[in-house]
Amino acid sequence: MNNIGADLAMHTLPAQADIAVERTLLTTDVVGSTAILHRFPNDMIAAMDLHDQIMGEVVDAHHGQVFKNTGDGIFAIFDRPFDAVIAAIVVQRALAAAPWGATGRLAVRTGVHTGLVRTRGADFFGPALPAAARLQSAANPDQILISDVTAQRILATKQSLCFELLDLGEHHFKGIEKLRVMQVCARGLPVVFPPIGGKRESAQGNLPAEMSSFLGREAALQELLRLTATTRVMTLVGPGGIGKTRLAIQFARSLEPSFPDGAWMVDLAALERGSDVWPAIAAALLIQPLPGVERRTEVLERLQRARTMLLLDNCEHVLDQIADAVSEIGAVCGSVFLLNTSRRALGVEGEAVYEVAPLRDGARDGAADAVARGGAEPDKAAVRLFIERGRLVEPGFAPDAQDYAMIEQLCDQLDYIPLAIEIAARGLRRVALAEIAQSVATPLDLPTGRVARRNLRQQTLRQTLDWSYALLDPRSQDVLLRLSVFSGPFREDQALAVCAADIPDTKQVLACIDDLLDGSLVMRGPGGGRYLRLLQTVQAFGREKLESLGLLEAVERRHGAVFAARCRSLGAQIASDQEAKAANAIYDDMANLRSAFERTLSRDLGLAADLATPLFLFNYFHRGAETGDWYARIMARPQSDHLRQAPLLLAGAALHALHNLGDPKRAAQFIARGLKAETAGGQSSEGWLPSVAGQIELWAGRAEASIAYHRTAAEQARHEDNRPVEIISLSTAAFVMARRGDFAGADALVAEIRQTGQGATQPTLLGYIHYAMGGVECYRDVSKAIENYRLAVDWALMGGNTLGALRVQHLIADLQATHAEPAEAIAIHVQILRDLPPHGATFYAWSTIRALLAPLMDTRAQRANAAEIVAMIAGALEASPIKLDRAARAAVEQARAAMGVAAYEAVAQRGTKLGLAAARLFIVEALG
Repeated sequence: MNNIGADLAMHTLPAQADIAVERTLLTTDVVGSTAILHRFPNDMIAAMDLHDQIMGEVVDAHHGQVFKNTGDGIFAIFDRPFDAVIAAIVVQRALAAAPWGATGRLAVRTGVHTGLVRTRGADFFGPALPAAARLQSAANPDQILISDVTAQRILATKQSLCFELLDLGEHHFKGIEKLRVMQVCARGLPVVFPPIGGKRESAQGNLPAEMSSFLGREAALQELLRLTATTRVMTLVGPGGIGKTRLAIQFARSLEPSFPDGAWMVDLAALERGSDVWPAIAAALLIQPLPGVERRTEVLERLQRARTMLLLDNCEHVLDQIADAVSEIGAVCGSVFLLNTSRRALGVEGEAVYEVAPLRDGARDGAADAVARGGAEPDKAAVRLFIERGRLVEPGFAPDAQDYAMIEQLCDQLDYIPLAIEIAARGLRRVALAEIAQSVATPLDLPTGRVARRNLRQQTLRQTLDWSYALLDPRSQDVLLRLSVFSGPFREDQALAVCAADIPDTKQVLACIDDLLDGSLVMRGPGGGRYLRLLQTVQAFGREKLESLGLLEAVERRHGAVFAARCRSLGAQIASDQEAKAANAIYDDMANLRSAFERTLSRDLGLAADLATPLFLFNYFHRGAETGDWYARIMARPQSDHLRQAPLLLAGAALHALHNLGDPKRAAQFIARGLKAETAGGQSSEGWLPSVAGQIELWAGRAEASIAYHRTAAEQARHEDNRPVEIISLSTAAFVMARRGDFAGADALVAEIRQTGQGATQPTLLGYIHYAMGGVECYRDVSKAIENYRLAVDWALMGGNTLGALRVQHLIADLQATHAEPAEAIAIHVQILRDLPPHGATFYAWSTIRALLAPLMDTRAQRANAAEIVAMIAGALEASPIKLDRAARAAVEQARAAMGVAAYEAVAQRGTKLGLAAARLFIVEALG
C-alpha cells in the first residue's frame, strides 16, 4: 500500500493551532455493515481491519489525519480540499481492488466538506463536521459527495484536475444550512447513481405542514408527553375518523426539536392488507433502493444511530407486519421513538396504548350559553371545529346563539367525531345549517362535497366504517351487527343474551367482543367499567347491514325480550332493600329501555307491556322519569284494553296524568277504564287503581271519598300481598283523617301501618311509615311531625328516591312556614318552589303557590304590591287543578278590597294565562 497515490501531489499537514480555522473534513461509512456482521461475524472483523488499514495509509499519503474511527467509518482532516478529494478517489480505487474474502467487497460512501474547525485535544469540532457527515449519509454506496464550498476552494487554485464535478443541486439537511452538492467523477469509479438519499422536504423531516387549526386536544397532548417518560413505543388507538392521525402529527411536531435527525411520517394507508411494510418505511425516509440490498436492512442501517421519531400511520391492516418492524427497530435502533396510529394496539413489548377520545372537551358551559353571556365564540372544541371548517367553504357563516345550540346538538348526534363534524360542516357550501342538522339523523350518508381530498376510505363515514368492518373476521362481524341494536351503554351479559340465538357459544362471543374492543369498534362505557357501548355512527352502520341481511327486526325483538326480563328483575329489586341500586340501574339502562319500548310499541304491544309493567313502583317514586308516560302510550293503541296487564297500565297512566300533567279529569278517565278492564277479567291492579283514585279525590278536596278509596286499595293490596300499596294507601288515609280531626281513626291506621311495615325492607316504604306518623302529628305536635318527616327523608334518600325526599322536605318547610313570621314564610315557600323538580310534583308546587297568598296579605309582610301579586297568583290558581282553601280565600278577598274589583279582576285575568312553570318563574322573580 506504500505506493498508493504516488503520482499525486504530496503535502505536509502543518501544526494545529487552538483557534477556529478553515479545514476540509472527509468522512466515510461502510454500507450495510450491521447486516454483514450478522451474517459473517468472524470474517467481518478481518474485513474491517483491512478497511482501516487502507483508510489510514491513503489519508496519511495525502497529508491528512484520521482523528476518529466510528466503527465502520472514519473522520479525517486535511489542510487542502484538493488533498481530501484525491484521498477519497484513491480510497474507492483501493477498496475495489482489495481481497475481501467471504464478506465480499465493502462498499463505502464518502462526504467531503470545507469549513471552520478547531482542536479539542486529539479531536476536532466545529460546523464543518456535521456538514460532512450529512453529505456522507446522503451518498449512495461507492459515491463521493462534496459541498459547493469545497468545490469552489479547489477550482480557485486553478490547477489541473484528474476528476470532474457533477452538480446535483441544492439540498436541505437536518441541522445545517442548505448545501449545493457535487458528485466526484473519476476514472475507474461508478458515475451513475440513484438520487441521493439525504434530500428532504424540510430540515425537520417530512411531517405535513398545518393546513388548518388544531382544536381541543390539549389534555391529550399533555398525557402523551407524560407517557414519553416511560416508553419510546406509543400507539394511538380509536375508531376511524376520531382524529388519531391529526393528534399524532401535532404531538410529533411538538417533540420535533428533541430529535436532531427529524420526525418522519410513514403513511401506510395505501398498502394492501398484509403487505411488506419495510419498502414504505424506506420510501418515507427517502432511502433510495440499492441492488441486492433488502429495504429492511437499509432502514435499520439508516436508523441505527439516528435520534429520530418515526410516525407509523394507519397500521391496522398491516398490524402483524408493523408489529414485527416496530419490535426490530426498537431493539436495534436505541434512539428512535416510535409513534403509531391504529384502530387496534400492536401488542409489542413496551408499547403504551393511548385511546383517543371523541372531541368532547370538559368545557363548563355550552356554546349557546357562552354566547348568551356575551362571548364572541363558543368554548367547546367540537363546536369551534364545525364553525371553522364551515367558514372554509362558506366564509360568511356567522352563527347566532340559536345556531350554536343547534351545532352542539349536531355534534352530540355525531358522537363528537372530528371527521363526522368536518364532513357535516362542508355541507354549508350547499345547504343551510338547519338542513344539515336534520341530515345527521342518517350520518353515514352525509355528503363530503368536493372540498377535501382524503384517502378513499375516509371520504364518508360509511367508507371509514366499511374499512374497519372488512378487517374483522366473520365471527366478529356477526357479533358487531347484533350489538348494533343496543342504544347507549350495555352490559356483557346483555350482549351475550342478544347474540345467544345465533351464536350460542359464550366464549366465542366474548372473544369477538374483545376483538371489537381491540379494533375500537366497541368501546368501554362511562368510567371504563363493566358497560360497553357503540358510537352512534357504528350503531347506524351495523343496523344498516342487519337490515340488508333481513335480520334487523328479529334481532331487535330479541333485544326487547332481553330488556323486558331486565325490567322484571329490576322491578323486583325496587321493592327490596336493593331499591337504590335498582333505580340507578334503570337510569343506566334508560337508553336501551327507551329504544326497546319504541320498537315494540308498534310491533308487539304485549312485549311493550312487559317492559313497562314491572317499572310501576319505580315510576310511582320517580315521577319525573320518562318511563312514566309509557302506560298512556300503550293504552292509546288499538286493542290495548284486552291486554292482561291493562288494569295496572291504566293505573300508571292515571298516575302520570295526575302528578306529571296535573290533569285529574284525564286521570279519572283512565281509572274508569282500568276498573272496567279489571271487572272484565284483566289482571288485578293489586290495589293501584283505587289508590290513585284516592289521590285524585284528595286533591279535589273530597276527604270521605279519598279515605274510602284508600281503604279499598289497602284491602286489595293485602289480598294480593302488595305491601307497598297497602302502606302507601293507609298512610294517605291516616293523613286525611288527622286533617279532619279524627285522630283516633288516624292513630289506628298508623298502628296498622307499623304492623304491616315490620316485614318491609324497601327504604322508601320504611320512610312511608314515618311519613304517615308525621302526617298525623302535624295537626297535634309540630316538632314530632318534623322529626318523623326528617326520618322519612333519610329513608327516601337511602333508597335513591330524591323526588320523594323533596316532597317530604316540602311538607317540613310548609309546617315551618305555618309557624313563621309572614316574611320568613314567604321566603320558605319561594325556596320550596326553587327546589321542587319541574316534573312529577305538580300538586306540591301548586299547593306551595296557594300557601303564599295568606302571608302576602298579612300586614306584617309590608309589601306595597302584595295585592297585585296575590291577584296574579289567584288567577293562576283559578286555572290549576287545586282549589283555594279557607286562608287563601280570605287573602283573595283582602286583595280585591285593597285594589278594587275592576283592577283586581284585570290582574287576575292575566294570571289565568300562566301555567305552572310560568307561575313559578313569576313568583321567584317577584318575591325571590
